[in-house]
Amino acid sequence: MKAKQDGKSGIQESMNTDFYKTKWMGRNNMMRNIKSENKVKKVTMNVLNHSQKAGINKIIKIGGFFIMLLVFTACSNVENKKEDPLKYVDPFICTKGDNGQLYPGPVYPFGLVHLSPETEGDSHVGYYYEDKFIEGFSHLRIGGAGSRGKGGGLLIKPGIGKFSNKIEKFREPYIKSEEEAEVAYYKTVLESGVKVELTATERVGFHQYSFPEDKKEERYIAIDLSHSYVGMLDASLNVLNNNEITGMIKSKHNNGGGHHRLFFAVVADTPFESFTSWQGDNTEEGQAIRNGNDVGVWLNFPEEGENVIRLKVGMSPISEEQAMFEAKNEIRDFDFDKVRKETAAVWRDKLSKMEVKSDSEEFKTLFYTHLYHSYLVPNNATSSTGEYVRAHHLDTVCKTQSTAPDFTYYSCWSLWDDFRKYTLVSLLEPDVVKNIARSLVDYYGTRPDWITTSNAGDGSWPTPTIRMEFTSPVIMDAYAKGLGDFDTEIAFNGMLRDFEKYSTRNVSAKLEKAYHAYVALKMAEALGKTEYLEELKAGADAYKNIWNKEQKDNQGNERGFFTPDGNPVPDVEEFELYVYEGNLWHYRWFVLHDIDGLVDLRGSKEALSDDLEYFFENDFYMHLNEPDIHYPYLFNLLGKPYLTQKWIRTFTTKEVTQLYHNHGFFDEPIVKRIYRADPEGYIESMDDDAGTMASWWVMSAMGLFQLDPVQPRYLIGSPIFPELTIHHDNGNTFKIIANNVSEDNFYIQSAKLNGKPYNKPWIDYSIIIEGGTIEFEMGAEPNKEWGTGNNW
Repeated sequence: MKAKQDGKSGIQESMNTDFYKTKWMGRNNMMRNIKSENKVKKVTMNVLNHSQKAGINKIIKIGGFFIMLLVFTACSNVENKKEDPLKYVDPFICTKGDNGQLYPGPVYPFGLVHLSPETEGDSHVGYYYEDKFIEGFSHLRIGGAGSRGKGGGLLIKPGIGKFSNKIEKFREPYIKSEEEAEVAYYKTVLESGVKVELTATERVGFHQYSFPEDKKEERYIAIDLSHSYVGMLDASLNVLNNNEITGMIKSKHNNGGGHHRLFFAVVADTPFESFTSWQGDNTEEGQAIRNGNDVGVWLNFPEEGENVIRLKVGMSPISEEQAMFEAKNEIRDFDFDKVRKETAAVWRDKLSKMEVKSDSEEFKTLFYTHLYHSYLVPNNATSSTGEYVRAHHLDTVCKTQSTAPDFTYYSCWSLWDDFRKYTLVSLLEPDVVKNIARSLVDYYGTRPDWITTSNAGDGSWPTPTIRMEFTSPVIMDAYAKGLGDFDTEIAFNGMLRDFEKYSTRNVSAKLEKAYHAYVALKMAEALGKTEYLEELKAGADAYKNIWNKEQKDNQGNERGFFTPDGNPVPDVEEFELYVYEGNLWHYRWFVLHDIDGLVDLRGSKEALSDDLEYFFENDFYMHLNEPDIHYPYLFNLLGKPYLTQKWIRTFTTKEVTQLYHNHGFFDEPIVKRIYRADPEGYIESMDDDAGTMASWWVMSAMGLFQLDPVQPRYLIGSPIFPELTIHHDNGNTFKIIANNVSEDNFYIQSAKLNGKPYNKPWIDYSIIIEGGTIEFEMGAEPNKEWGTGNNW
């Protein structure tokens, strides 16, 4: 989608528009049929003229054959013609205010460079849709990361004016009506008249600046190495000649804790005439080398020079020389449009792995935009020559060949948030997930002794990184799906350590610790490590020790809750007193690995199901954070799949009430749809969290969601689209058909898998990968019998 901003979303069509569009499509199809019939008549007459001796019957047969051939060809052309998914990606979705914390700039799938505008507001990711000023264009960020943001390094700003080494002085307003974004492309026009166009490859950001012809004087490009969302630690700058610059940036991840370090190389197609560099308040013309955490350079371009200036900005975790190699070899010339088209083609290939058929332009926009968002993190931190540096060992260069011939090292993690996202990625990108698992096992093998799961974002990383709590289920997800080509001993030892060292500071941490024990238990069972089974089984069951069966909710109902050491508490709705970013309701079902055990604690499936329904009916569910996002799917395991269908459709497409943000109650309840195809995109203060929430919508729209990454099985929800096809890399296709589906018809009446009746509310990963068709009959009333009576 090429989104040109005019204050409207520009993607939702009215019912009348849809009606007339359908009417005109019907008319056009009719006219094409008439033309085809005329063509057939002409062919038939030619046959008559040349075949009179053959007899009229033979002529009719031949004419009939041509008619059938043309009709078949026409139908085949219609059937084979696929929509371009790129036209449904709107990079402005989730960029307005504190809603999603995403950005409109170009990026390559899982690429190292994330190039996007920086506005003057206090955005977590550098850009707020509603801001008026642009400070420049930076190359690093993690989408939807929350906190104080991660990245922002290497800021570049073109303009017209006199030297300044202060961002607040050289920033300038931009013309909102000229701002556009689509896959692999961003454009805006600054108040000075400079048109900025951006695209990117895997390791290189590509800038194209068009200066106004009538403004020849004081044209500049500023490169500021002091810019970081949470603070620079160090930087270096080296002006090699009048069109090449190299350097390094080292920045914090958060307000405290670890850091990342990256090298860069800037190559301009137009020589600059002179330059002034700075370090703090020390400025000097022609000073080529600078070091420190407040460093930059101002490039002056000649009045008689080119109006269009292009920059290639290579990035590398390894060295300045490698960054220069990437800049010159990943993009060999300065053909901006060629690079833009090539990166768009890569995205088209990725997004085309999911093919949806629907009359809803809005839902297709949401689907492909959030599928796009699911491909942003982690980053490929491997050089194009097959080298990488490991987390916590940035000065040791490794060869990918030493791990595996096809190894790619990934970095940039937010695994407390997005560990369930990889269950979507593994459906579409098994080779990527294989290397993601290898990279995480590599992290386990190099993790310093002082690093524990709770502070794993500390230390040094090749790219911005946040947190690593749920490393083990991502590795185990790959292993369970046959993608576990890694050192299983290192993997198990890392999982065991995660369990042993995990904090027990509060209720939520104890529940997470039990899950870590379970993941390690599954790997121990797979490897035959019987000596660990008893300890890990006890650890996995330890969640039962903090269950208080007599604990009442705030309405006086005795339901049972997880409480500190199983002791009663006066208020289960108290926020962040007993758990992290929530209350006791939000962690009441956080037992991914043992729902049957939770049923036993509560007394019956019926009682636990009633509690869960009460939870949703009273708006206790908090979708803008991760711990409870699997709760709508739990009805599948409690004998009431129709309630999963009801609540999944509710939270994907319908207006709901949300009472909470991450740290307490909203001043007023939020009443709206959670997911919308507009610049806000999400409800207030909802982070995308590195693709977590985007991937949840994609999977829920498909009608499939993997509850526990350790178990390669997808729960069935309520598919939104009449037809969706997954095109696997192995050549197989898996089709999900929902007959009669609509906003009212979201209940599953019956199902068939490859033509045979199917009555399970889940489906195994192996079946999806092997290919086939699952077909649902949808209706407005629930079928309370479908999907019941099968043991998980």
